[in-house]
Amino acid sequence: MHDYIEILERMSAVQYRINYNDRKPKSFGTDQMLYHSEIHFIEAIGVGDINASTLSKKLDITNGAVTQVAEKLIKKGLILKYKRDSNKKEVLFKLTEKGKIAYENHELFHKELNDKVIEYLKGLSKEQVEGILGLIGICEEHLPRIL
Repeated sequence: MHDYIEILERMSAVQYRINYNDRKPKSFGTDQMLYHSEIHFIEAIGVGDINASTLSKKLDITNGAVTQVAEKLIKKGLILKYKRDSNKKEVLFKLTEKGKIAYENHELFHKELNDKVIEYLKGLSKEQVEGILGLIGICEEHLPRIL
């Protein structure tokens, strides 16, 4: 029973740490501090160009929220907003060089974490992996009711 309590306590501690870290801005290799919503906006733009409505759908936020975050990132010099000559209605966004640095550093952060997790998971048996997936499934199923 003690192991079960420890698992639950450690899962809660990890969740708390993730939530806490998401509230703190980070630089991601630039001179600008970026909040969780801002770096994920940059991540959603990626290395290409993307329009506002696609960003809205990709991030599951309103068009107004896209405008608000975009304006902050434009002021920070991380993204550019523009329209094509062929379509003056469509608003597009792309990363500046500084935005690309933040994007690449964010990707590197995830790669390093993912590599460590994958390395660990490769050492587990199929049954152990299925057990972890079952635990994650229970969390996914019940989390919306907790919020």
